[in-house]
Amino acid sequence: MRVIVGLRHFRVLPCLWMSNRKLASIFRLITRSELVTKIAIVTGASRGLGRGIALVLATEASYKVYATARNEHALNQLKEEVDKSDCKGEVVPSPLDQTDDKAVIEFANHVSSSEDKIDLLVNSAYDGFFAMTPHFGKPFWERPISVYDSHMDVGVRSSYVMSKVVIPSMVKEKNGLIVQISSYGGFVYFCSVGYGVSHAAMDRLTFDMATELRDHNVKAINLHPAGAQTEITSFPDGESPKYVGRAVMALSEKADEDFLSKANGKTVFTANLANEFGFKEDYDTDGSVNRARLEAAKPFLEMMAKPVPQYDIESELPNYTDFNNEGLAEIFAGAKPKK
Repeated sequence: MRVIVGLRHFRVLPCLWMSNRKLASIFRLITRSELVTKIAIVTGASRGLGRGIALVLATEASYKVYATARNEHALNQLKEEVDKSDCKGEVVPSPLDQTDDKAVIEFANHVSSSEDKIDLLVNSAYDGFFAMTPHFGKPFWERPISVYDSHMDVGVRSSYVMSKVVIPSMVKEKNGLIVQISSYGGFVYFCSVGYGVSHAAMDRLTFDMATELRDHNVKAINLHPAGAQTEITSFPDGESPKYVGRAVMALSEKADEDFLSKANGKTVFTANLANEFGFKEDYDTDGSVNRARLEAAKPFLEMMAKPVPQYDIESELPNYTDFNNEGLAEIFAGAKPKK
């Protein structure tokens, strides 16, 4: 006797000794293999925004997600959560130290050889919070040099390296999308010199990558969430990791070619994507949260439309202590050194 699943044949008779539960698990795996068509890599997926992005892509968009981070236990917990949801997507835990270029290359080669294509790369890994938080209130010359390196190494540099090794697969298929998670700190002073420089560099990295990729039908888009509510940060009324995940899903699944071409190399805000594509927080039953966030984003959109301050001789320097003070460390409580 055979049960036909898609184009595959699964022999039941030799497996009659198995429990119904085990058979159900096998059928679920077979069904997944038939229905999962898109492949994503999400970095920094053990916590925060990266975790939310990986979770949404797997559970709400049926992606097979290679989730990377150093914390293997947290990645396995993410996989368990996805498996229990009985969704059509899946998470492949992929422990990875993104400061190890050789390991990153090996990982990218493994994914490229295991899959027919890679549809989406989300660069979300960032180490700056932990290095920065103990030094709030200090100017850059009173902070260790290593703090600056932490902003740059797992953040803009790791995004460059991961993109460099994944893009050849996308170029070969003449298809792919790269989403870089950045911050308003890329165009306004916020937290520290290292924070601002790293996110300004991320924004420019996206633009320059898109420029060189334009003729290969591979796009790179910069995503600016507002302040978030994660294991590390607690901005008032902050965006949830799943909300940011839905912003990425909107770009990869709902945006048409005209929108993607216009956004290619540019910066988009989560609030604007929510307004454009209709996603919400789970608790936003009447859309009021989205409306408030869209209104709050307007001043930042106006800033982006003006000349960049360092290129505008008429612009005034901000008072750095407004956005770099000891009190601000409370918003990054999850990054404080454990006593």
